[in-house]
Amino acid sequence: MEENLFSLNQFKMTQEKEKTIQLVKDRKLRMYESNFRSFEKFCEDFYLPVDFDSLELYLHESITRQQVKLSTFNRRLAGVKYWLMNHYDLQMTIEQQERIHLLRQLYNDELYLRLKPQKGVRAENQGDVLRLIDRYDTDKKSDIRKRAICLVNLITANRPSEMVRLKVSDFDLENRSVNVMMVKQGEMKEKRLTLECVQAVKKYIIACELQSDDYFVGAADKWGNHTSRQIHEDSYAQSIHSWLGFAPYTFRKTQITAMYQKGADIPTIAKQSGHKSHQTIMEHYIKLKNSDVDDYL
Repeated sequence: MEENLFSLNQFKMTQEKEKTIQLVKDRKLRMYESNFRSFEKFCEDFYLPVDFDSLELYLHESITRQQVKLSTFNRRLAGVKYWLMNHYDLQMTIEQQERIHLLRQLYNDELYLRLKPQKGVRAENQGDVLRLIDRYDTDKKSDIRKRAICLVNLITANRPSEMVRLKVSDFDLENRSVNVMMVKQGEMKEKRLTLECVQAVKKYIIACELQSDDYFVGAADKWGNHTSRQIHEDSYAQSIHSWLGFAPYTFRKTQITAMYQKGADIPTIAKQSGHKSHQTIMEHYIKLKNSDVDDYL
């Protein structure tokens, strides 16, 4: 009897595990679906099978004819590769991996080198951004909410995906820190807060009567009445743009640049911003001026 019960429990646990794994796979398939559909249409147009050999042709076409940027190339590769492996059960050979690697090297050639730089949002002066945020330093509930959210986003250099997932329970205001869910890395990361930021969060929690399990950003009506639900990143971006006139990523770039200008080294910046790659910070966030170089000549 005990053996049968054990076997039944093991069967149920295995079923639940497989269901969970499938949910994760399905979520990633949906995330990459638009990339795969474009590849699928390419195969249909040229009467090609849906496989890794066709992917090589698709990527070659993307560079030489469409002249897509390196970031688009990488996104297409990741999306189609995931679909072929997880939906079609196909495996990429070592030879195919090497050929795709060689295709990516085309971006180092003079003909395609201009497609390599990644142009993103620019950093603003941190003082100017803080002055914009302080326009909401009032006793109106809606303004209290806006100021707290903006200050947290600026100081933590969070991505939009991290902001919309923050919960009130993630904050440790006594120790001036917040635990951030790093979706991209799949881990929780502690980030520091300024005293001004802590005070703004406390005021927000009291004014909107937030509970421990409430989403920090959540949704709100025009009067600032808070509803605890996770909003979409696009909705968050629209809100920040309507409040301050720029995209949320401006917070991230502004804070990273400000920390660097104040003398922070790259590991310190990486700890606050959540970057794993120090090279990414230098290539895409820290922009040196000619005068910066002149100081050391």
